[in-house]
Amino acid sequence: MRGPAAALGPLRVASARAIEGVLALARRRSAPAAAVVRPGARPGSDVPSGIPTHVPSPLLKRPGASPPAPPRPAPNALAAAHARFARAALTIYLATAAVSVALLFIAQVTDKVHEEEQIRKTLLLETDLLARSLSQRLDVLVSEIRRLSERSEVDLRDQDLAPEKSLLQLSHEQSTLFNVGVAILDKRGEVVWSEPEAFLPRGVSFGADKWFGSVRTSRAFSIVPVQPDKPDSILYVVSPLVKAQEFTGALLGAVDLARGAPLGGQPGAQTLTVLATRDGAVVYPPTPPRFASEPSWRALFGERQVEPSTTLAVLDGQVLDGQPRLIARSPVSGTDLVFMTVGNQDALFLDAHQRLRNRLIAGLALALTPALLLLLLLRRSLKLFRKSEEDAVREERLRLLGEAANSIAHEVKNALNGLSMGLDLVVRTFSAPAMPAVFGLGGFSPAAPPSSRPGAKSPAERRERIVSELRREIQRLSEFTTELMTFSRGVEPRLARLDLADFVPKVTGLLREATEEIGAEIDLVEPSEPVYVRADGTLLHAVISNLAGNALDAATAGAEAPRVEVRLDVRDGMARVRVSDNGRGVSASMRPRLFEPFQTEKPNGVGIGLALARKIARAHGGDLVLDEALGLRRAFPGASFVLTLPLSSEAAETEES
Repeated sequence: MRGPAAALGPLRVASARAIEGVLALARRRSAPAAAVVRPGARPGSDVPSGIPTHVPSPLLKRPGASPPAPPRPAPNALAAAHARFARAALTIYLATAAVSVALLFIAQVTDKVHEEEQIRKTLLLETDLLARSLSQRLDVLVSEIRRLSERSEVDLRDQDLAPEKSLLQLSHEQSTLFNVGVAILDKRGEVVWSEPEAFLPRGVSFGADKWFGSVRTSRAFSIVPVQPDKPDSILYVVSPLVKAQEFTGALLGAVDLARGAPLGGQPGAQTLTVLATRDGAVVYPPTPPRFASEPSWRALFGERQVEPSTTLAVLDGQVLDGQPRLIARSPVSGTDLVFMTVGNQDALFLDAHQRLRNRLIAGLALALTPALLLLLLLRRSLKLFRKSEEDAVREERLRLLGEAANSIAHEVKNALNGLSMGLDLVVRTFSAPAMPAVFGLGGFSPAAPPSSRPGAKSPAERRERIVSELRREIQRLSEFTTELMTFSRGVEPRLARLDLADFVPKVTGLLREATEEIGAEIDLVEPSEPVYVRADGTLLHAVISNLAGNALDAATAGAEAPRVEVRLDVRDGMARVRVSDNGRGVSASMRPRLFEPFQTEKPNGVGIGLALARKIARAHGGDLVLDEALGLRRAFPGASFVLTLPLSSEAAETEES
């Protein structure tokens, strides 16, 4: 009698091997998860050795469908959170450091501007002091020439020049004020005598010069630059000779500013002292600088009348050796001269710029050094954290794998027990064994034939019932293995246009017979219009069947009149399938881990159904959630699961209109 036994023998052997492989894998908890490669298992798969991976299932394979991709490792969520925290801390520090450096930069720029302003004021003050010093020196010359002109010996009306010659020789020899010479001019402006004689030859006339006409008309003292564009710095100090209200001539003293000490002190690379007339002609230095002939220089003297005050001018377009010049000018009192100090702006501000640069570099170094140290410490702590987390994840994975192995072994063992008992009954029925002895008061006695017992079923009926039970156990074991493989390998839906208003009633209709057997009631609430989505009908059938089956189990265990409601509606461009029951609901401790694999409150449950259902829903672009608003509907106070799926484009347009 090898028919049924021979048919079920390989299944029993395969199941026994599956249990042995799972238990052996659970015992190897201490080994690294990445290093465990089991015979018969695909690398990267969590399916234990011995469990057949080629079971045909409508959830996994279809004609023309590509094999599912191997599962990817779960993201290192804690390490990613640590990395985000490190980035946030570093960003906050860098932002704070940037603000500090910005404030430092603003303070340093303000300090630089203030320092530049102080340099300008200092340059202007020095120029004004030098102009006043030159003015005092010229006042001494004017006083000296006035003293000589007022001497009684100086009188050109007597036509005798001997007293004048003697006075001029004596004053020139004993005085260093007029280091070039002195001369006497008649009322026509001609030189009648000079000391030394080579200073101004006799007969030279200044009558046509503007300054001589001004002295003759105003009869006032005058300081005249002589040929300012020549390579010298000679000034004429002229005093009118007036006797009895009559202009008789002029006394002239000449001084060369280039002789002796420089006007502006020791010349340097940063500043240049310039004495110019009010029309821009350079008197000092003896050789005019190159920029004195450029239009931008002449533009500084556009105003003919310069008040006796100090000014500051910057030649933006005027450059010397490719660098801008900072100019401070002050008029020389009592003259038509302007004393100027021309400075190299970059050289004057060099120290201020260097201090600004050095302080900014120091500030950046002080701000970035802790940031670099913080970055190194965070990188080091991140590496340690990732290593510790990987160890913790490995241990947690092994723990979950042990729980999964325990659940799988329990489920397979129950199925094998049923198969074994059914197999024994089938074998006994086909082999027509002898009547078993029955122990009674008088000892053992043969049992009555089954057909002779009241209400006993015929052998054919018993065989049919036993075979049905065997098929049910085999189907349950096959479905469990299929769900486990689908969850571990992943879900790849083949989308097609599907009308949920027609599909959901068909799925719930398959449960009518089982519902009536347990005395439960299932209600269906659906819209009158079609609800089109793009979904995989096979996968969606498994989700709705799982939700409805769980609801029936919960309602049967927790209510006297079990009721389940399946409601289909459309909201916010999403199709929603709500499955509610009137059972006890989901406990508060179970809600956070309700959709985790191998988590269940059923005594004989495995805990894969809801996890797989959510995975299928999210693969379709929707979701599966537990409605937390419990108790709002008195008829269904238990659990309420909501499956959402995006409407197809045509259905979405219809719903919006």
